[in-house]
Formats: sequence, C-alpha cells, structure tokens
Amino acid sequence: MKKPLPAAIAGAVLAYCALATPTALAQPEAASAMEEMIITAIREDRKSRGATGLDLSVYETPQSLSIINAQTMQDFGLTNINTLLKMATGVNVDPTETDRTTYSARGFDITSMHIDGVGMPFGNLIVGDIDTVIYENVEIIRGSNGLITGLGNPSGTINYVRKRPTNALASSIKLTGGSWDNQRAEVDVSVPLTESGSWAARAVLAYQDADGWLDHYSNNRQVAYVVVDGQLTDTVTLAAGYTHQDNNSDGVLWGAVPALYNDGTAIDYNVSTSTAMDWTYWDTQSDELFAELGWQISDHWLLTTSARQIDYQDNSEIFYVYANTGVGLDAATGLGLLGYPGKYADERDSLVLDASLSGRFNAWGQQHQLQFGVSSARSESEGLSYAAQSGFDVMPPFPGWNGREVPRPAFAAPIVSAEQDIDLDRIYGSLLLALTDNLNLILGASAVDYTNDGVSYGVPTSASEDGTNPYIGFTWEVLDGLNAYGSYSDIYQPQYVLGEDLNPLGSAEGKSYELGLKKAFANNTLLTLALFRTEQSNLEEFKAYGDGDGIDDTDYSDDFDYSLYRGIDVESEGVEIELAGQITGELRLQAGYTHLSLEDENGDEARTFIPRNTLKLLMTWQPQALPKLAMGLSTRWQDDIYFDSAYGRIQQDNYVVVGGYASYAITEGLSVSLNVDNAFDEEYFSSVKYEQVYYAAPRSVNVSASWAF
Repeated sequence: MKKPLPAAIAGAVLAYCALATPTALAQPEAASAMEEMIITAIREDRKSRGATGLDLSVYETPQSLSIINAQTMQDFGLTNINTLLKMATGVNVDPTETDRTTYSARGFDITSMHIDGVGMPFGNLIVGDIDTVIYENVEIIRGSNGLITGLGNPSGTINYVRKRPTNALASSIKLTGGSWDNQRAEVDVSVPLTESGSWAARAVLAYQDADGWLDHYSNNRQVAYVVVDGQLTDTVTLAAGYTHQDNNSDGVLWGAVPALYNDGTAIDYNVSTSTAMDWTYWDTQSDELFAELGWQISDHWLLTTSARQIDYQDNSEIFYVYANTGVGLDAATGLGLLGYPGKYADERDSLVLDASLSGRFNAWGQQHQLQFGVSSARSESEGLSYAAQSGFDVMPPFPGWNGREVPRPAFAAPIVSAEQDIDLDRIYGSLLLALTDNLNLILGASAVDYTNDGVSYGVPTSASEDGTNPYIGFTWEVLDGLNAYGSYSDIYQPQYVLGEDLNPLGSAEGKSYELGLKKAFANNTLLTLALFRTEQSNLEEFKAYGDGDGIDDTDYSDDFDYSLYRGIDVESEGVEIELAGQITGELRLQAGYTHLSLEDENGDEARTFIPRNTLKLLMTWQPQALPKLAMGLSTRWQDDIYFDSAYGRIQQDNYVVVGGYASYAITEGLSVSLNVDNAFDEEYFSSVKYEQVYYAAPRSVNVSASWAF
C-alpha cells in the first residue's frame, strides 16, 4: 500500500470561491469598495454547483432539487443527517444497523456526498452519525449526477454547504436535554478579523451524549469546525478550514434482530430489544482540512480551485447473531441462534483536488454560460482484522437476553485483511446556450478514468475502467413563472464489490430521463412536478456472506470474510411533486410526494425494501397575533415494504410518523423550545433491507434553550 497522502498537500493547495456567482462578484468600483462588496457576496450568496455545474437557481435547474436550511434544522431538531434526510422529498433512509446507514432516491443507492459542491464518490455506506451543526444548507439533487461527479448514478447527490463567517460579530449557544438522557450543547461564534470585514473567522462546536431506546446502546459525539476566509487582493479570495468529528457508540448492533421463527411466524419482542453484547462498541473519527481559492479574472469569468484532505478512522468490537443454517430459530424453544464476534480497525486517507473555470459570454444576441474543469480524487485504505479466539457460542433462548450472554472474547494479533487504493480522474464541462429569452439548452459531458488497486482477504479486487457521461437538458419558460424542463444522462457507476465468483462485479450502466414543470409563486415559493425513468444494468444486489469455498456451513466456520453481490437489471419510473416556500406571511411549507415503480429484468418487483409511495411534510407557523411564538409540524408517511427471507416474508406495513415543535422568544436573544418526535408512538422497523430488523425510535421529547448575542 502506498503511504497516505500528506495533509500538508491540502493546506498548500489554494481553493475556490465557486459558490459565489460571477455577476455578484464583479463590481466596477474603486479597490476599497470592491474589497468589501466581494467578500459580502461570497459569504451571503453562496451557491452550490447544483445538478449541472452552472450558476442556476432551483427554478432554472432541469432536475429536482430540495434544500433544507439551517433554520429548519434548528427548529425541528434535525441534528444528524439521518433525521434530516428522513424529511427530504424522495429520499429513503435505511439504518440497517445502529451505526451503519444507506440512503436511496428513485430506487437506487445514493453514492455521492458533496461538501460545498465538491464530492468524494467512493461509497454509499455511512458509519456513525454525521452531525448537521456545521452546515448552512443541505441540498438534495435527485436524478442523474454525472456532470458534477463524473459517475452518473441515477439516484442523486447530497450536497452539504458549510457555514461561513458572517459580516458582523455574531454568536449563539444552544443547550438541549431530553429522552434517553440526551444532553447536547452547541456553540457558534463568527468574528470579523479586520475593521472592514474583509477577513473573518467562524468556529462551531457541538457535544452530545445520549443513551438510546435500544438496550445497552449509547452514543457520544463531539464536533469542531473552524474556518477563516478573506481577500488576498481585490479579485482573489481565500478560505481555509478544519473539521473534526468524533463519534463513539457502545452496545451496537452488527446485523440486527431475528424477525422470523423457522415456521415463518413473526417474533414478538419489545421495541428496546437488541442482540448486542454490552462490551461492543463502534468508534469513528474524521478529520478534514480544506482550502479554497477564487480568482475573479474579469467581470464574467471566475477561476476556482479547491482541495480536501480527509483522514478517517474506524474501530470496532462487534457481535453478530445469525440462525443456524437449515435449522433457524425454533418457535417453541427460542433456540437456534449462533454468535460470531469480530474486531476491526480501518483507516482511510482521501484527497480531492478540483479546478474549474466558469463564466458568461455574449453571442447571437444572448448571454450564455460555460464551465470547464478537471478533478483528481485519491482514496487509500487499509483494514485490520483481529480473529476472535472465543465467543462462537450457541446462544440461549431468544428473546430475553441481557447483553452478558457472551463475555468479551480474546482476540488474536491483527492481520491486514483488506487494502484498497482508488484513483478517479475526470474532465468535465457544461454549456448553457440561451436559444431565446425563454428557451435554454444545456449540454455537458464528463470523462472519467477509474483505477482500483486492492485486495480483500487474499482475493484481488483490482479494476481499471474509463467512461464518459453525456448530458443534455433544456428549460423553457412557457409562461411567466412557469418552466418546462427535461434532462437526459448516461449512467456509469463503478461498484466496489465482489461478485459471486470472487471477481469485481464491474460497473453499473444505463440511461436516466426526467421531464417536469416548475411554477414559481410569490415569496420564493416553488411547485415542482417531475416524471422520471431510469434503465440500469448490472446493479449490485447483496447475495450472501461467504468464505469463498462455496460450502454453506452450518456454524461459524462459514466465515463472514466476503460480502458477495450479484448484478441485476432494474427499471425505475415514477413521479415526484414538491411544494416549498413561504405560503403566507405566517405559514412556511416544505412538502413532497413520490410514487415509484421498480422492476427487474423479469418484470418482477425489485428492491422491495424501498417504499413505492412516500409523503414528507415540514410546516412552520408563526402567528402574527403572537409574534414571539412559533410552531411546527413534521409528518412522514410511507407504504408497505418487505423482504423475502429463507423462512418467509418480513413485512413492514405502511406507517406515519408525526412530530413537531413549539418555541417562544422570552427576550430578543433568548428563546426556549419543545421538540417531539414520533408523537403517537408509532411502532415500526427501521429497515427491512436484510433478513434482520430492529425497531425504530419510539416517542421522544427534548427541551432546548437558545441564546443569540
């Protein structure tokens, strides 16, 4: 394995201000005036590169785009990305274990996570909680994302927009306490460093310690973020920052809880039931350095560069419970389960460099946009495995465990179980041609060169591929405030998994289409109607765990060395409707409905753990008669989902989860709030993606006090 890329590289690479619009930055004023106006535009008008890489509003973008801002996160207590994305239109959250989660949209896994418009497309599995305290907005771009990632996954992209310094001194403190001994503190301070405000800094800290509704589970999370930005010259801006998140969980699930007895009947157990042993833990730590530089070359052209260096560590001692093959869990005795302990340590160092030139030009009596860029991403990882020397026990009758059935085992010295070096280089570009005042044509392409050099438990996982994603879209303002749009993109998605033959499965490929209407109303309210269709081949689907010998053993000797996948062909189509904005002076609404159809090559239902119909709603009401009072309602509904296991169908019926908040401003800077989630104590499985399940959180109540000064 190559040595990790040094963090000093990230600090030395100058990076971009691409989130500010070129037109906002251009000012024909004297240098002193320009200095203040440029930095104000950068901080107050930060825009991501959306779905096309161009400077387009949500209304102008030919794809579906939802934004959840910091105020909504604060109001509804969306302190981690799982709770936030559960409220995002079209997104399905699958927490298959207490500390591992996958996300999907339009039937497919979301594999691309961006920060400030620059991404690291190296996987779809999130370990631990991602705290939202450092983000100003979270954007969910649904549909093919080849222009901004180079990998045309048809699900979409999640873009986290980091908080930046404000133009005046500002600070706040928030303290929260509530169910399951939840204790949380947040501090946010922004300070101008110069009298003019041309340089400023911001620091955000968060600490949370809480138990869980599941037996034995607890979580401690610490977050620190600091950023400094300012102007080197009248036309050159620089930002640099550091993010640290430490997430420590005890009493964790690896796998989950058996759902069925061997006769196919459902197991009846409490919402708090867990198969975790009390010695288990799963700790993660992420440290990121980033630097951004923007050069306003002229009134209409901006050169941007960025660098991100991420160091990630993952350490765990975990315990897996599974049914004896061919026997299952006996309904009369509760016997038939086996234990499998594990100890793992993983490290991953990643570096992403990106540079782009974007701007506007006039031709044929119209103004057009152009963006051209290059990016290079590197990810180097190593995994250690510690063989357990005990703990492979025949488990006692289930349910009724206390977490002490199997003592912490002794573990052998570690071996290097997996190594993986991924290189992803690409050239990308997009062009918006204003054919008329009301009709825009968007053309784009992304060429990708991908190399994966790796091994897993002695089996090579190496692969080398290249591909190109063409993109075409249009927007047509048929009436004032009414945009018709459409987009098409090829799909090219490398997959970092092994097939059943212990060879790399290879890439998924296909085509993605979207047609829609966007209607803009007063108060920045937007109604979006989207029709979408995707055709995808060789899509990874989990098949089984195995040790590569092809023998399905009946005990722990069938090692869980590999996760084996098969490639399937899937067609997805559906419709999405979203309404977001200030409906009246008192009422703000963000609501969306998604209908989805997913079929395999035989015309049968595919990926049945994904709901076919979902409804999300966030509503805030601030009555004019009581200006110090604000209230909110959150609602999410989904229809039936299921998973067909060897012992029968694991079914989750349709359910609705209702929550809300009420806040009151005691003084101008001091307010108190009450947040309730799952107010009606709905009982439902968190996921049925695999053959094991556990119950999602029951009703919870939290009280907060916030002080802004």
